[in-house]
Amino acid sequence: PSVELTGILNFDLPASGGNGYHLKAIANDTDLSNHGIGIANNGGGSDGQEITLPSISVSTGDDILLVRDSVAMDSYMGTCMSEFEHIIVIGGAINHNGDDAIELFVDGSVVETYGDINIDGTGEIWEYEDSWAYKDNGVWTYGGVSCSVGSSTTQTSNCPYPLCPPPPSSPSVELTGILNFD
Repeated sequence: PSVELTGILNFDLPASGGNGYHLKAIANDTDLSNHGIGIANNGGGSDGQEITLPSISVSTGDDILLVRDSVAMDSYMGTCMSEFEHIIVIGGAINHNGDDAIELFVDGSVVETYGDINIDGTGEIWEYEDSWAYKDNGVWTYGGVSCSVGSSTTQTSNCPYPLCPPPPSSPSVELTGILNFD
């Protein structure tokens, strides 16, 4: 594969607008259209490839975000969207509910799976409802179920998305004047 699963997103946004997949290019590729995504809903096993990636070129290290709703995701992620070299709107085909396994396909065959396709992920360590799962150096970490509920941005949530830089901090001491006694 030229890409790997890096993040599974299920932020608490209306109309499933916070659903998405973060892929990372692990090799240069001039055409990703032989790659795809499958969603194993509610532990029902594989449904095969349901999403085909577009014919785009990527370079090693590129971050790719597949989103259901680009306006909702842009509003929630804010300046973090600039961390992605490619943002691809998939729409309603991104149809997971936070406890579904996700499969990465190449040429119609599964090459990577997040979760277990035969288990409803509710209560499993890999559940990501109203949250995210993120892979760094081959290890998956989790935001925690429902950690994005009630937040307006990833930075104001209880679980900022790991790729996003922290917001600028406010100084704890402020210079309010200069005194000069001669």
